[in-house]
Amino acid sequence: MGCGKGNPGPEGASGSRSGHSAERAAIPVKTEPVVRGEITDYVETHTRLEAERWVNVVARASGLAQELLVEEGDSIEAGAILVRLDKAELSLGLRRAATALEQARSEFDRTREMFELNFISESEFDVVRLKLESSDTAFEEARLNLDYADISAPIAGMVMRRTVETGDMVRVSDSVFAVADLDPLLARIYISEKRIRQVRVNQEARILIDTFADEHFQGSVRMISPGVNPETGTVKVTLEIPTADPRLRPGMFATVRIITERHLDALMIPKKALVLETDEDDVFVVREEKAYRVRVTLGFADGERVEVLEGLKDGQSVVTIGHEGLKDGTPVREVGGRARLGFLPGSKPEARNSNSGR
Repeated sequence: MGCGKGNPGPEGASGSRSGHSAERAAIPVKTEPVVRGEITDYVETHTRLEAERWVNVVARASGLAQELLVEEGDSIEAGAILVRLDKAELSLGLRRAATALEQARSEFDRTREMFELNFISESEFDVVRLKLESSDTAFEEARLNLDYADISAPIAGMVMRRTVETGDMVRVSDSVFAVADLDPLLARIYISEKRIRQVRVNQEARILIDTFADEHFQGSVRMISPGVNPETGTVKVTLEIPTADPRLRPGMFATVRIITERHLDALMIPKKALVLETDEDDVFVVREEKAYRVRVTLGFADGERVEVLEGLKDGQSVVTIGHEGLKDGTPVREVGGRARLGFLPGSKPEARNSNSGR
C-alpha cells in the first residue's frame, strides 16, 4: 500500500526536525556594548553622618514650662527663644534683691560719711562695703535668673529633639532641646595607615546613602589626623558634605569613597559580563551570532562597572545574561535588545576598601 497524499516522507520529516534542532541550538543571551567613559579608583569605607555642631540646650533657671515656641524640625536662628518658663517667682526674687540692694547702698553711704569723719573704724566700714557688694551680686543673679527664664538657642540650625512639655517643672541643668547645625554634615572615617598616603586635604569624595541608591552626594576631605591609632593601625579622616538637601540627616549610614585616581577615557563593561567559572578574567563576545570566549585584563572597578585594559575593542558586545553553559563558538541569539552600560553613580558598592581589579 503506498503512502497517501499529505503524509510526509522520511526525508521531509528529517529535514523539518533538523531545522527545529538548529533553531533550538541558538542559546538566548542578553548583551551590552563595550563603551568608553570615566572610571575612578577610590578608598572606600563606611560610617554614619554627623552634624557640624550638635548642642544640647540646658535650662539655667528653674520654673514651670509656660510656653513652647518651636518644634522638632524647625529651622531657627541663634538666640531664638525655644521655651518660656513661668516668671512670677523669678520676678518676685528680683524685686526682693533690688530692695536689699537699695538698703545696702543707703547703709553704705551713711557709713562712708561716718568713716570719713573718723567716727567708725576701717574694719566696720569694710563690713558694710562687703554687704553692698554681696547685695549687688544677689541682684545680678536674680536678674540673670529672670533672663534665663526665656531659654534660647545658642546656635543657628535645626531643632532635632524636644524633651519638655508645657507644664513640666524644669530645673537647672535639665536638657530641654537639642539643636544641630546641619550645613555642612561631617563623616568621620578610619583609613588603614597603608593607604593614608593616597589621601590629602580637599580631596574629592563621593557619599552614597542606601536610601538614595541611584544618587551620590559630593564631599571633600576636611582634615586628616596627624597620628595613627596603635591598636587598629588606622588614621582618622574627617570629610565635609556641604548640602542644603533636607534628605540628608545626621545618623544616616553612608558609604564613603575618596577618589584617588580617575581614567577619563576608559574601556568599560558591566561586572556581570565576567565569567565566574575560573580564576581567570574571561568574557563572552558575540560575533556573527556566535559566542567566543575572550581573556581580558582588568583595571579599575567602580560600582557595577569594570575597566578593561586588554582583550576588547570599542563596539564589541559582551554577554551579560545567559553565559552559563556557553562554550567557545556556541550559536546564540540576542534577546531584549542591546542595553547600554549604565553609569548610575549611586550603584550599590561592594564591601571593600580598594576597587582595583575584580
